[in-house]
Amino acid sequence: MHGEIKKETDDGFGLLIIDNNDVEHKIGVQYSGGIDGHLQDRYPDNPGERTHSQGEHVGHARKYAQYYVDQETEHDTLPWDIDAERFETVRQALQELSIGNIETYFGELLEQSLSHYADDPDVDIGNTTRPQSLPAEMIGGDDAVMYKQEIYLDEDDRIEATSGIGIMYYVARGDRTTVWHGDAPDREPDARVEVFPAPLVDPAPFRDYLVYNLRCQIRDCYLMMGMEPPEAYKVLGHGQYRFTGKYDSFDLYPPYYDFSAEIPGYSHEFRPDLPITWDELGSIVSSEREQSLFDQIKGSLFSR
Repeated sequence: MHGEIKKETDDGFGLLIIDNNDVEHKIGVQYSGGIDGHLQDRYPDNPGERTHSQGEHVGHARKYAQYYVDQETEHDTLPWDIDAERFETVRQALQELSIGNIETYFGELLEQSLSHYADDPDVDIGNTTRPQSLPAEMIGGDDAVMYKQEIYLDEDDRIEATSGIGIMYYVARGDRTTVWHGDAPDREPDARVEVFPAPLVDPAPFRDYLVYNLRCQIRDCYLMMGMEPPEAYKVLGHGQYRFTGKYDSFDLYPPYYDFSAEIPGYSHEFRPDLPITWDELGSIVSSEREQSLFDQIKGSLFSR
């Protein structure tokens, strides 16, 4: 991707963007971040006539134009949900949370996640109960659900508040919706974590699970602007759900969401803060035992 600001108008900028297909785009970006003009001559003008790949290249050009103005001027033109630098600020703030603050801001989300393992003999959920009931109209099993929670920073870039829990679920085959519980500040969030239920018992590894999700989301921000992410974000795993379908279905993308995918330069790097050290964990694992690896370590990972 390549960008250049060609002119400044009464309400924004006119840019020339060259996408990864070497197609030129003339795009107008308002000071507010809105797109008020987009011309190109290689893809169909009607979005419905474009292939998936053509549509993605058009989307990349528009997001990259917003990103370029955001980087090169004093105007904040990136939508909050694709602002990689802001997400990194949130990720750092989240990583630094104490155990007490994890429970304060994300305790309900932890309990909601852990409640999915109430009948699993290998996971000690203690006295955990499910804070929010799953919607009655939800189809599929309990595992066919994803949780969201929005994060708000204060002026010192510390976590000030979080929203209630959003439950994303299927109402029909291929059709998901989200219902939100609780209150949230009356402003745009700085980031949103999106996680599937996981058998993480302690607050510290659950915090690391959320931190890793944001790291994957930062990867997504760059990819959706047509850019390779910096090395620190070339990681595999679930990021923003809205992009997972693209990675799964469009030939333009490899499956970045899949932690076992073989994508040059990318790796799965989720290493949670465990109740025992990695050396201690290694000492209880042996390839000579008849037990599976999971059976050997479950007592150390999923108990209190």
